[in-house]
Amino acid sequence: MKISLDRRALKNYSAPRMKKLLMIIAVLLTLLPISCTQMRVPAGQGSNKGSSNGVVVLDIGHFIGGDGASTPSAVNGKRLTECTWWYEYVYYTKKVIEDAGYTCIVTNRGNAPTTEPLASFARRAGVVQLNHPDKNAARYPSKHHPDRVAGGMVSADYAISRKAACVVFLHHNSSGGWTNGPSPALIICNKYNGGRLGNALARTLERTVLNHGMDNGGRGCSVLVRSKDADRSAGWMNACDDSGIPAAVIECAFLNNRKHAEYLADTANARRYAEAVGQGVVNYMRYFGNEARHYRADENQADEGSFGYAAESRRLNVPGAKRLLH
Repeated sequence: MKISLDRRALKNYSAPRMKKLLMIIAVLLTLLPISCTQMRVPAGQGSNKGSSNGVVVLDIGHFIGGDGASTPSAVNGKRLTECTWWYEYVYYTKKVIEDAGYTCIVTNRGNAPTTEPLASFARRAGVVQLNHPDKNAARYPSKHHPDRVAGGMVSADYAISRKAACVVFLHHNSSGGWTNGPSPALIICNKYNGGRLGNALARTLERTVLNHGMDNGGRGCSVLVRSKDADRSAGWMNACDDSGIPAAVIECAFLNNRKHAEYLADTANARRYAEAVGQGVVNYMRYFGNEARHYRADENQADEGSFGYAAESRRLNVPGAKRLLH
């Protein structure tokens, strides 16, 4: 983009108008690197098969009856759990994404809630129930990439089957009893395809929520790759990576952090948090959604994410899991 100014025209501008013009030019110059560089498609690694125009998939973590993280006690009269919280507020995340022009599907690995108000929340968000709640946290293989093994793999497999543009697993975190200090806010992402998505989510949450209402003592949100067998979320991340799908897990809020919990227990703040996640997805899709993807080159080549790499996995007998390591 070229910006040119006529010197004779500038003489007709008053000081206030000149100041306003210079501010506009400064904004344009700030935006210029974004428009010129962020849409560039890098060479990538491995087999790049082009971009995906599929749906955005949001997956509500855990399932009713196995709700995941929870507050140590009630906050403002509410006992928060990550699964039920996301059932209530995922509608707002989805709405931000759809209002931006993208198709969005919400899933959950478990069965449909049968009690109110959760049943109404599920209907409002159009949750696709995958009817595969984990039993005793059992791990099982991906039907698409059978050496990738994890509990809750049905959600990653759904995103793969839909050839998703990206998938975001909606969670909260916790680590023991109540704390008031900073918590290690985190976005997990997959190794080859998820870095841009993870950073878009982390930076958006930092600009709008974290330390902007949801106090974290000034500590920001880090982005971490998970790809080793048996690591938390690694199975989902690797399966999606193999299929060229950017994936991330939201672990930014800690339900045992009293300041985080008080923020999320407030209806207006909770909606703001959910919308921030949606805006992070939109930011990723707008600037990086058409980048070429990395696909796994050889399904028979083992790596650190293959079942049996971790000692924990070598002790297990998982039906259907493909063992590339012996």
